[in-house]
Amino acid sequence: MSLAIENLSAGYSGIEVLKGISLSVGQGSICALMGRNGSGKTTLLRCINAVLKPMQGRVVVNGMDVREMSRMEVARSISLVPQGIYSAFSFSCLEMILMGSASRLKAWSAPGKLEKEKAREVLNEVGIDALAHRSFNHLSGGERQMVMLARALFQDAPVMLLDEPNSHLDFSNQHRVMQLTRELVKKRGVTALLSLHDPNLTLYYCDEVAMLREGKITASGSAGEVMKDSILQQTLGENIQTDVTISGLPVVTPRLSIK
Repeated sequence: MSLAIENLSAGYSGIEVLKGISLSVGQGSICALMGRNGSGKTTLLRCINAVLKPMQGRVVVNGMDVREMSRMEVARSISLVPQGIYSAFSFSCLEMILMGSASRLKAWSAPGKLEKEKAREVLNEVGIDALAHRSFNHLSGGERQMVMLARALFQDAPVMLLDEPNSHLDFSNQHRVMQLTRELVKKRGVTALLSLHDPNLTLYYCDEVAMLREGKITASGSAGEVMKDSILQQTLGENIQTDVTISGLPVVTPRLSIK
């Protein structure tokens, strides 16, 4: 299922945040949104998920304008891993994941045995099966983020949005989440769009990247083509540069003068 953003402008209280955004992501691809804080990444994800109504333009998922879809249809087509979440009630992690089945169930129905088995399979797939019966609110920020990733996978929507999925994770789990996301995107043919701050995670795990600056896309294309010094410095700041590690991997580093 493809995702297309067409000449999209959006904002809050009449103040424009996004200005004429156009971007397409094909099925089976993982695309990173990169930009400094306030560049419009989260606002764009909210428009795609039909939470925020654009001032101009549209978001098209598999040929349908998301504004013409019901909330149930949006949930069947698009899953979201938010930056952080706290539940008002003391749900277990398994219960939080089972909420991802809501779009598949009839009104007033509860998840059955099969859904619970699938939820446990996803917990195992993400590597957090030991958390199944722990209270979601008693987990660390990183553990909650892993549960929300598992819920998005359990929702089984063809388009997946991830808003800074690594913001609460340690170094090892950042790479684990990105590797898992990439594997599942390829395995399931999912279309994935995620906002990231770390350019190295973009280089290693993403097929494509769109650079945002002040609500506009300054560059987009394959990660290898876009992640060049001039574009990175224009979008993320002048004090960074690309380099190569001893093992030959590309790496983005700060330009520091260490005395």
